[in-house]
Amino acid sequence: MTGKELFVAWLNDAHGMENALIEVLEHQVKDAKDFPPIKAKLQQHLEQTKHHAELIKGCVETLGSHTSAVKTGISRLFGQMQAVSTGPAQDELMKNALADYAAENFEIASYTALLHAAKELGEQEIAHVCQQILRDEEDMAQWIQQQLPTMVQQSLLQATR
Repeated sequence: MTGKELFVAWLNDAHGMENALIEVLEHQVKDAKDFPPIKAKLQQHLEQTKHHAELIKGCVETLGSHTSAVKTGISRLFGQMQAVSTGPAQDELMKNALADYAAENFEIASYTALLHAAKELGEQEIAHVCQQILRDEEDMAQWIQQQLPTMVQQSLLQATR
């Protein structure tokens, strides 16, 4: 396998990851119906995530390849399963926040690696795309981290009702 082929495989992994997160975020937007500021931020990030998936698809195509239908399908199925896994929980908002924070940090690591791979391979346009997505993921992770104390407080308050 060449470096370019490996890079395309990693981009396909990122594309699958974004598609899985679309499924998760669509469900979480519905879960946050009683929390308008959280719902609005999740909706915004859902739109960003859809855009990220398209950007990564474009990167794969720029390299003369195509996204993996198998990886995308499996990722969407995983995303659907993850999305409904917190549904029965009383503390669904908190469980979603913890899962989201972990996912954002995984994305940060993934896009950091992709950014360095793109630079190493001389793919400056793809590096720019990865840097743009990386900033979005870092912003979302920071927002979640800032919101965790409030979410803990709300969850504890709901538990005492």
